[in-house]
Amino acid sequence: MRIKTYIADNIQEALYKVKSELGRDAIILQTRQIKKGGILGLFSKPKVEVIAACDVNRSERPQLKPNPYAIPLRENHQEKLEDIKNEINEVKDLLKSLSAKPFLEIPPPLGEIYQKLTSMEIEKNLIDKMIEGIKQKVTSGDFDKSDVITYLKNQIVSMIKPAEPIRFLENEPSKIAFIGPTGVGKTTTIAKLAAMYSLNQGKKVALVTADTYRVGAVEQLKTYGDLLEIPVEVIFEPTEVPVVMKKLSDCELILIDTMGTSPRNKMQIKKIKSLIETIKPTEIHMVISVTTKTKDVYEILESYKELNYQKLIFTKLDETRSYGLILNAICSSNCSPSYLTIGQNVPDDIEVASAAKIADLVLGGSN
Repeated sequence: MRIKTYIADNIQEALYKVKSELGRDAIILQTRQIKKGGILGLFSKPKVEVIAACDVNRSERPQLKPNPYAIPLRENHQEKLEDIKNEINEVKDLLKSLSAKPFLEIPPPLGEIYQKLTSMEIEKNLIDKMIEGIKQKVTSGDFDKSDVITYLKNQIVSMIKPAEPIRFLENEPSKIAFIGPTGVGKTTTIAKLAAMYSLNQGKKVALVTADTYRVGAVEQLKTYGDLLEIPVEVIFEPTEVPVVMKKLSDCELILIDTMGTSPRNKMQIKKIKSLIETIKPTEIHMVISVTTKTKDVYEILESYKELNYQKLIFTKLDETRSYGLILNAICSSNCSPSYLTIGQNVPDDIEVASAAKIADLVLGGSN
């Protein structure tokens, strides 16, 4: 019998040494952690000591007694083992393909821009797309930062559909419905739009609310209506919609506030859908707070998809410095942005969500 001691930084390295020198039939007799080096025991590094042996004759090997409780492999057990082996081989092939795929190489001058986009919480696939676009556009090794920022802004603009604010019809009122979770600022946004179009553009505007669940929602909208001197109607049941719409038929713009709900509350979303199908709005705007996490926004967009919204409003821009969610949501939903809100002031803190403005926000104001 040949016995040898191996010392390595970790157990994997030690076992590799054992198999390389003694072969696969080597037997591990002992493993333990030790410390090597240092001065008087100080600054010593932890090591692994493995004692192994080989060249053991079959007669010297301990004979294993048959286990009387062992269950023999049946055919179905053997099939399961084969399935497990196949799955393991598939995982190995997948890991090999992933390891063979080169990572995105970022030239040092672009590292700062990459970090900036990452800090804005933009999805990695979008960042990689932008960086790759810059690398193809700027072929020389000399990266001028101002030129790169300009190109990056243009690239972000190209990823965003043109802004689509409210569109007015000629012979009938434009009925605009607003949907979204609780607390995203739907009611305040509606008040800003009502003030903007009634005071600044002289349009005949009316407000309608179906949010009879949230405490104070109706009173809040009526307060805005009194201040702006525009009519406010309340819908408690979908059957009341025809009467309310006929009453407001001489208006140019009807802004409709719906109840907010969790994206997981499927029953409530069904009720909102039933209401919207009765109203038949001209446009449906999804309202999203930019303070929401991207993964939660994806869930919201997916849960409300059956309501067939076409445009996105982003609120509470003054409550965060990370605006990557705007780009994430637009690219994920393939919808056009309509408005941005940046505060509580009515009607000042709202503007059309131009692609250039969003690009400036995403790039931290750099242009």
